[in-house]
Amino acid sequence: MSFYDLYSQYRDFDFDHYFATVDHFRVERILQQDYLRPLDFLALLSPQAGEFLEEMAQKAHQVTVRNFGRTIVLYTPLYLSNYCNNQCLYCGFSVRNHFARRQLTIDEVEREARLIAASGLKHILLLTGGARKIATLEYVEECVKTIRPYFTSIGIEIYALNSEEYARLVQAGVDCLTIYQETYNQTLYAELHPSGPKRDYRFRLEAPEAGCQAGMRAVNIGALLGLDRWRREAFFTGLQADYLQKTL
Repeated sequence: MSFYDLYSQYRDFDFDHYFATVDHFRVERILQQDYLRPLDFLALLSPQAGEFLEEMAQKAHQVTVRNFGRTIVLYTPLYLSNYCNNQCLYCGFSVRNHFARRQLTIDEVEREARLIAASGLKHILLLTGGARKIATLEYVEECVKTIRPYFTSIGIEIYALNSEEYARLVQAGVDCLTIYQETYNQTLYAELHPSGPKRDYRFRLEAPEAGCQAGMRAVNIGALLGLDRWRREAFFTGLQADYLQKTL
């Protein structure tokens, strides 16, 4: 079983009908709970729950402080390459957009890392476009090994990989993975990604699991709000996060 199986259980769920059943009393009751089931979480995304935003914010703050303390993590992104083979209709990196493309050399990567580290930042996020044959796994691996002495945490936001490939990057020094599904709406996803390796909806959806299985310390997920109805996207993002925490 993967998250795709759980997603499939809710894919055709009638969100509007469910929202019509939610009233203020139910929202108040849910806010008193220490644990939320999927439909409890969805109720807090309903239009009726809009009047309880301050209460939700206060409870979220309490839970955050209890679990993580008063901590702020600062990081900087470093784009290694802007080559891409995907045709994402919402993205400026799309293969159909014509502009100057380039990829940093290893020497340039180290120079950038040295300058960033000198500013006091200890966390970095490495990014590439979706051109795996150019920004190869071996290239990313070498970049990670090169900058490893400069940072206490190295994250990646690159094309989706399998668990064995993520494990190679973990061995090289990566400890955080960020990968967004863009939209959980599978039909819309196909329309927005007409060509390129990113078109494989399920492979991308299961990439966070692969990262967890490979030993990533942190896995960040999300949706690109605005592509589909935000309440639906937020629900599936929370559902996936809950699944990853429970099973991996």
